[in-house]
Amino acid sequence: MRNEKYYGVFDYGDELTPGSELKIEHTVVQDYYDNQIDLVPFIGLGSESISKARDQSVEAEKVIFSKIKDSICEWERQAAITKTYDRALEYLNTHAVAHTSNQWIHENYHDRDMISNMVYEMTVSVWEETKYDRAKQESVPVAWYVTWDVDMRSPKHGCCVEIAGQRRKRYTDKAAAEKYIEGRKKAFAQYFKEISPPIPQNYAEYFKVNGVLLPGYTVEGQAPVPSNKTADEIINEIKGGDCLSNEKKPSVLKKLTEGKTNNSPPTKGAKRKEEQSI
Repeated sequence: MRNEKYYGVFDYGDELTPGSELKIEHTVVQDYYDNQIDLVPFIGLGSESISKARDQSVEAEKVIFSKIKDSICEWERQAAITKTYDRALEYLNTHAVAHTSNQWIHENYHDRDMISNMVYEMTVSVWEETKYDRAKQESVPVAWYVTWDVDMRSPKHGCCVEIAGQRRKRYTDKAAAEKYIEGRKKAFAQYFKEISPPIPQNYAEYFKVNGVLLPGYTVEGQAPVPSNKTADEIINEIKGGDCLSNEKKPSVLKKLTEGKTNNSPPTKGAKRKEEQSI
């Protein structure tokens, strides 16, 4: 608690998260030993005078509160500008994915074959099952399990979408397993003809950051959308916004009510009187 003369303040809730959140929480107290106040001079003024003075103090609080809200409105606009810069930096700091330039390679760490480009990745791995042969006194292979998958590789960290795949397909003949693998590679070879093949429209969001397509990519059937504003123009529009406009403008319901009142038809008596005058 922060001690002032005649009162104390709890202000532990104040916190600023730039571009995101502002918290201000203050509680005024006067019931602690260090800040208790002598009320005798006030009691002598009488309840009517005290009530009037209190009402004036409350009105002064409201004026100060209105100024605080204006300052918060100013912060909101500035925070929106900070957020805009943060989102632009997030886009610029998103790194391109590493790939094999459409060449098959073997990954020793994962013990698998892999081919990839800026959009797609295919991996193939084979696990060999062995059994101990007492006659030969050694382990001999008895089955081969093939696992493969084709993924769409987004530059966003940890984002990957599986398009097709097979887990632990079992073969008891190694040649049959190898033939199956070659067939799968041939079936998806079309994905690995370009370094940056066009992205299907339903997957476009995986290659965008904050709504903007990352550099080096194209979307099937969509031309790049040019921006018609400069960064300074957008910032100036944010600065010129009126975040209190919802409080200042009358509600739609109020407008409709007023319009109905102003345009309401005349009563039966009034209508009859108009007809007589004609």
